[in-house]
Amino acid sequence: MERPDDDLRKELEELSPRLLKLKEQGEAFRLPDHYFQSLQAQVFEKIQAEERAADSSQALPGSNWLNQIMEQLQVLMQPRWAISLATVALLIVVGIGLYQQNQITGQNLNTELAKLDQQTLDAYIQDNLHEFDTETLMEFASKKDSQLNFEEMNPEELNQYFDENLQELDEETIKDLL
Repeated sequence: MERPDDDLRKELEELSPRLLKLKEQGEAFRLPDHYFQSLQAQVFEKIQAEERAADSSQALPGSNWLNQIMEQLQVLMQPRWAISLATVALLIVVGIGLYQQNQITGQNLNTELAKLDQQTLDAYIQDNLHEFDTETLMEFASKKDSQLNFEEMNPEELNQYFDENLQELDEETIKDLL
């Protein structure tokens, strides 16, 4: 009957012969003698060297604020911040461009609408009346009526206005108004 150590050795040899060689060689990693005794002194020396370097950089006049600015810029130039800043800048530029384009388009639209005569506008409204909602039409009608100043109109204009509006009224509405 085989011993359990022999079974483990055979299994290790089958699975990974390289691990078996490392095990037979002994310790693969060795620390230098007195490593941990000298480690503490090395760490303290590095800390003191960094403190001396920081003190010497602060001792230079005028470089303190410059170093702080450079540190802040280095933080902003990390990939996640740089991408965020670039995205915000791009959105601002696109927004400004669209805003200016809409202003130009609005100005052009106002210019083109000013060129149209009242008959063309009325015909368009009549043809597309189903596309306007009731609230918009009522608001427009109330603004149009409130803009009329009968005192400034001459008698011909007044007669024409009343004739146009009387033709639109039916007999029942006229009786109700009287």
